[in-house]
Parts: sequence; C-alpha cells; structure tokens
Amino acid sequence: MTRTTPIRWNHLHLDIPEQWEVIVKDKRHLILEQELRPIIELRWQPPAQKSRGGAGEKIAKQLEPGRIFTRRQGQNGVLPAGLNDKFKVDAFRLDNSPEDTVLLLTCKSCATTLLIRIYHKSIVTFEAFPLVLGSLNCHPDPAELAGWRIQDFYFSIPAGFELQSSSFRFGLTSLNFTSSAAELRLCRLAPASQHLQQNSLSALFQSFSSAPPEKQTAAQPSTLHFRHVPTLSEYLWGRIRRKKPYQTSSFIHFPQHDRILGYSIRSRTPIETGVETMLEEGYGIIPKEEAADGPDA
Repeated sequence: MTRTTPIRWNHLHLDIPEQWEVIVKDKRHLILEQELRPIIELRWQPPAQKSRGGAGEKIAKQLEPGRIFTRRQGQNGVLPAGLNDKFKVDAFRLDNSPEDTVLLLTCKSCATTLLIRIYHKSIVTFEAFPLVLGSLNCHPDPAELAGWRIQDFYFSIPAGFELQSSSFRFGLTSLNFTSSAAELRLCRLAPASQHLQQNSLSALFQSFSSAPPEKQTAAQPSTLHFRHVPTLSEYLWGRIRRKKPYQTSSFIHFPQHDRILGYSIRSRTPIETGVETMLEEGYGIIPKEEAADGPDA
C-alpha cells in the first residue's frame, strides 16, 4: 500500500506519495517532484465573486499568463475514477511543451479553478499514483479550513488572514499573512542546532520578533514568549503613524526534531485571546512516521 503525506496549503488539500517533495512557488502555485524531477504542477484560483464565464483557454491563460493553449481530445487515461464527478475537466496542450498534458479543473461545488500540468517525462510515475488527483479538495470542511501543513510542520491560521508571501530558503521558512487589522508572521528554523551554535534562542527570538531579551518570558527552557500592550500615548502615536502597537510572539525549540518554530502577530487593535490560543496550540512538528502516514498507508 502507498504511504502518503497530506498537504494543506492555502485552501487546497491533497495527498501525495511519501517519496514526493512539494516546492512552493507562490501563494497558489505548487510543483510536486521526485528526485528533483517535476511530476505535476498545480496553479489555482478561488471563484470570482462575479463570474463572467469564459472559455477554458481564457481561464488557463489567467492562471499561466503568456502561454498558448490548444485543446486536445482525450486525456490519455491519466484521470482517476470519479474525478469527473467532482470537477469539470478540460484538456490542453502547451505551445512549447506539446507532449505535456494540461488539465483545467473547475470544481462543481465551489467553482474553484485548477490548472494542472502533467510532465510527459514523468507520466509513468504520475499514473502509478491516481490517489493524488483523487484526493484533491478545494473546499475543506470549516473545521479543517484553518489547518495548514507543509514540509514537516503544521499550523493554524485564524479566520480573516490571507497569505501574502512565503519564503523557503535553506534553513529558514517564513510565511506572512495579513488581515484588515493585523499582520502575522510564522517561521521555521532547521536544523535548529546550527542556528543555536551561532546565537542563543533569545537572540534568535529577538531577531525574529524584535522582542527585547529583558521582556521575554520563558515558561520552560525551550519556549519563549513576548507580549506588548501599548500605553495610551503609544496607542495614539501608533494610530497617527498607522502602526500596529499590539504584539504577541512565541518561539519554541523542538530539540528532538532539531527544529525551531515561531509566530509573531502585530495588530492595530487588541489581540483576542482566542487568536492567541489558536496560534499557540495550532502549530508543531510532524514526526516522520506520521508525516508519511495517510489514508492509503
């Protein structure tokens, strides 16, 4: 049986074989690869508030600008059973890669559109795992909507926050979210031991959140917190300069996994206790045996 890894990224849920890797290219752009060779590429967009309709080629060009798409007949048997029950499927060829298969999926439930490029050189690998397309879910249940899962860590994002940018550099993953009144940043440092050889946990926390060492609190040696509630003058001055004076930040070292995770939220208004609780309790490291354990394991 195939061991799978769940991916939860910006409202798109899917399961992939444990030997595949996920490359995040943009907010709604993923590449799935194995041994540094791309297998499939996914781009998607939520449904427009005012749908104007339009041909499949037009939607495809919106998802991948600058390309010329030509409709193709048939789908080479790459589609898993039941996919047509969930999505309207259109198949295309790309101008410069005619052997690749490009699928435009339009969800019949929520009208999300997904553009999926299946690389011809990896078609055999892809066809061996029909579970990937079969597991696609672009409208998760409300209870699962807040959950994100990428690389070897998971986290929960409060309602109202949208992903603005992400960076997956060697040793540092950084994710930035915004809402109408706040900005939220998450980070993952790996391996933690290398970072801690050069700086203390407190110094790393200060670099990430600007929390002065003397105002950091430690519930335990591996966990640091910082909370700032502005004085009246700070609040008024912050309103004038459009600052976000309320702040809550946290840093946790997971020595058994050699990882450090952190979050920092800044807001123009007081940060609700429920938001802090969700952030504090909603993130952690996925053990390797769990990361590669899915419904088909």
